Parts: sequence; C-alpha cells; structure tokens
Amino acid sequence: MSMQFPYLASARMRWILAVLWLALLAGFGFLNQLGTLGVMDKTEALFVEVAHQMYLSGDWVTPRWNGETFFDYPVGGYWLVALSFKLFGVSEGAARLPVALAAMAVVIAVWLTLYHWGDSGKPPWPTPQQRWLRASLGAGIMALNPGWIGWGRTAVTDMFLSSTMALTLLCFFGGYAQGPASPRRHGYYLAASVFAAGAVLAKGPVGLLLPGLIIVVFLAYVGQLWVVLREMPLLPMLGIFVLLCFPWYILATQANGIEFLGHFLGFSNFQRFTSVLYRHAGPWYFYLPWCFILLLPWSVFLPLALARLRFWLPALWCSKPRSQQLGLFCVAWFFLVFLFFSAAATKLAGYILPLVPAGALILALFWGEVGQQASTRPLQRWPFLVSAMLNSLLLLLMAVAAFLSPRLVGNDPAYPTFAQTLQNTGLPLGLGGILLLSFGLWLYLASTRSRRRWLWLPNLFGFLATLIGVIPGLVGMMDRERQFPLRQLGQALGQAAHPQEPIWIMGYPRYSFVFYSQHSAVFLDNVDYAWELLEPQRDQTTSPTILMVAEPRFIEAFHLQAGDYHILAQGGTYQLLRVSKQTLLARKP
Repeated sequence: MSMQFPYLASARMRWILAVLWLALLAGFGFLNQLGTLGVMDKTEALFVEVAHQMYLSGDWVTPRWNGETFFDYPVGGYWLVALSFKLFGVSEGAARLPVALAAMAVVIAVWLTLYHWGDSGKPPWPTPQQRWLRASLGAGIMALNPGWIGWGRTAVTDMFLSSTMALTLLCFFGGYAQGPASPRRHGYYLAASVFAAGAVLAKGPVGLLLPGLIIVVFLAYVGQLWVVLREMPLLPMLGIFVLLCFPWYILATQANGIEFLGHFLGFSNFQRFTSVLYRHAGPWYFYLPWCFILLLPWSVFLPLALARLRFWLPALWCSKPRSQQLGLFCVAWFFLVFLFFSAAATKLAGYILPLVPAGALILALFWGEVGQQASTRPLQRWPFLVSAMLNSLLLLLMAVAAFLSPRLVGNDPAYPTFAQTLQNTGLPLGLGGILLLSFGLWLYLASTRSRRRWLWLPNLFGFLATLIGVIPGLVGMMDRERQFPLRQLGQALGQAAHPQEPIWIMGYPRYSFVFYSQHSAVFLDNVDYAWELLEPQRDQTTSPTILMVAEPRFIEAFHLQAGDYHILAQGGTYQLLRVSKQTLLARKP
C-alpha cells in the first residue's frame, strides 16, 4: 500500500476512480440479478407481503399480514418497499431495491469516513494516494462479506436497522471529528438525528438506544461527554427526531389503541429482549462464531486489528485529536453491539449485523496502517504471520469445499435433483478455480516481505470474482430448482381459490404462498390441529371444501385415499389439492 501510483496523483482522477469502484461494488454486490430469485420463505416473504398489502390498501399506518394486523416491527421498512412497488411495480426486484440501496449507502459512507478520518496518528503521514487506497479497500471490505451481501439482497428489517444505525454513528463521528470550531459539525449532527429516526422507524426503540449507548460510552471513555453534549445542537436534533419519528407512533396508537402499544412495545421489544421468542434461543457465546462468519474471509485478521488499536489505553486515545479517534469509536461500536444482543434472550444471526460496518472499518484501518509503514517489521511478527496463514488455509479449504459442494449439499427430498443440477452447471469448478487462484496469489504475495502488505488482495479478488463469475449463475439455478416451482404453485393457488374457501399450508410455513396467491391461509404443522379446526364449533366458513398445499407425507397422515381429493397443481414435492371437509372428518381416527 506504500507504492506510488502515478495515475492517482491527480485529485480528479482519484475521485473518478472512486466513483467507478463504488459503482462496481454496488452493481455486482447488490444490484446484479436482484430480482431473479423468488421471494424466500419465510421471513422475507412475510415482510414483503406486509408492504404489498400496504401498497394495495393505501393504509400506510397499520401493517397487516395474512388478514390480521401485524405489529412485530415498525412501519419504516414497509414504507420503503411499498413506495418501491408504487414506483417500479410489484416484483421481487422492487421489493429488494430499498434494502440494496441502504446497504450501498453504508459502503459509500465508509469510503468517505476512511478517506477523511482514517489516519492512525502515527508517522509517516499518509499521502493522498494512500488515503484513497485505504478508503477503497475499506469500501471493498464493507461490501464484500457474507453478512452485508446476504442481508443487502434480502428484503427484511435487519438491513434497514443496520444501515440507518451505521449512518447515524458515522454522521455523529463526522460532526465530532470536525471539532467545535467547525460550522459544518451541525450538519453532521442533524443528519445523525435523521438516520436515528429512520432506525427507530425500522426496528423500534433499539434504533436510538443502541447508537446512543455507543456514543455515550465512547465520549465518556475519552473524557469528552459533557464537552460534546454542550456543542451539539440538541434541541434541533430532538426536534428533527420527534418530527420524523413520532407521527407514525401517534397515528398507529389512534388507529389501533392498546392493541398496538401492548403488542409492539410489550411483545416485540421487551419480551424479545427478556425471553425467548419463536424458539430462537442460544447460549451466551452464540454470536462469537457469527462475528467470524459474517465478515469472512477478512475476519481472520480481526483479533490482530483490534489488538493493534490498544483500546485499553485511555491515555493514548485521549491524547489524540478527535479526527484520529475513529479506531476507538469503532471498537466501542463493535463490542457494545455484540454485548447488547448477547444479553438478549432471543438470538438470531441477523441481530448482530450492525457490528459489520464497525468490523470493516477496524480492518481497513489495520491494513491502512500496515501499508503506509516504511518498515516491514510488523509483517514479520508471529501474530501477523499466524493470521496470514489462517487466511491462506481458509482460502484453500473453501476451494476444496467448492469442488465437493454437490456432495456436501446433501439430498433434500423436496429438491431431489438439486445436487446433480449443481454439478451439471460447472459452477463448483468455477468457484473452486477462483479460490485456488486466490490461494496462489496469496502464496506469491507471502513469498517476500515487501509484498506482504498486499495480502488483503487475494480476499478482495476472490470475493469480487465470485460475485461476477459464479453468483449470477448460482442465483438463476437456485430459482429454477427451488423457488420457481413454489412460485408457480402459489399463483395456481390464487387462481383456484373459491370465495370463502379455507386454504391450508401444511408443514414448513412457506409464507410466499400468501404473497404469490394473494389469499390468506392457515399454516399448520400437524394433522390433529387441522381436524380440530373442522369441528362445527370452530369452523366459521361456509365452503364445503378446503384447498390444501401439502407434501405426500401429510396426505398420508390424513389417511386420504386416491379418490378422496383432486390434485390441481404440483410444484416440487408439494401438491395443491382440493378435498371436502366431510372426507377429512370421515378419515379422522
């Protein structure tokens, strides 16, 4: 990273290349084939259908799902997806576009933050070319990891919270780094209020509580809490936050009364933190491996990057100018997100997605510092060598896993030809070849001390080449093999349904059937409860028949014979059938 590039000497050329690099990351990371894959079960399908109903009904206050009010999440994410439907039509791509744009916004914000405030405060001071390269690498790390790519292409609330929270914190740090003498600091602080309101509209009070906790702990650690609070335009910030955030909460309370307050504040926030919901439990160390997985393959250097910041020395950080305290700020961000969600009883991998931007910034600062040092001594020490060897081993193991992937995916009875189809596409060979090339590049760079400062390059090449050369084909194949049959079956369900006819979805709760059929359904996982629903005192429908989507095992569990039902359509192992209520009750043991 200490090399000089003549074509980067021009500031105009650096900005042009930065825009091209960010466009490349956005295009292949988040926008390419965004709508190819059908809406996925079950969380994405639920979220998208709530927004779809909002778009169809014109009721932008009360979220509804499957014919009932749905207050598990606030309305911000639904608004964005419903607006996208209004602008671009109802499609999978339109549903995911707001999430992709939110993910891209953080990538751009990371680039700008590192370019302006990524200095470590240690000589030699970075040149403009080195600042550009550090920022571009940071944007690459931010965009090219499983966590940000995976959730940045999936229409769920996790990315809306993570992106608005990241923008809140980065805007705050921008104002803080400007210093009390800069008039521009107020603009950053006010922007932080805007994004904080967006975070609360996306996920609830945690969108303000967690960024606020990070900011307070950081400022207290560097002894700047009261100083910064006095210089912040608190009243305008509060006014913006209240003006943007509170109207929906007031309108939702007026429209739904105590039902809204009890379910949203009590169930979806307090109970989610204090008790296990939806069987999503986990031990205290649940998120430790996920910190590693979400930031692969960069995460092998994360312990070393954290240690090099020496965040346990407050005197060191208090002596630095504000503009050089980004590393400590990211450490507070990373660990407080981890500890906060580790303390919660309900645990899901996506909950700690907000720490990914902090981890990406910490890693970019590490490589930027290593790259601009004139001495290569840090690259010869055992912590760096161990991390580098783990990185190479990871690339090699992923290459082997790619070659063997048709065997490793197993035999899913619902998609019996998936493994063979994957083998026939040649994608495992392509992915394995890319990862082997990355491993070879690592060997070349590790062979001499002067090249070791570039050991981040194999990860960047491997991930970007995979996005360009493998993922498009893989997404298309997965849709053909897994999603398209279900999509067709859902559409057939919508065409076949009679007025007042109950619809039962047996087995795994595939909420996408509601989206593609545009009919409410009952989701059941056992036949005993299904029979209970047919009892005269519980059955409120007048239709003599039921539409059922089920696999053969459920047809057998109902003791149905071939002449008891009529098959209307089939998708994969699922069948759409019509059966009379009398027949079902007659088969009850």
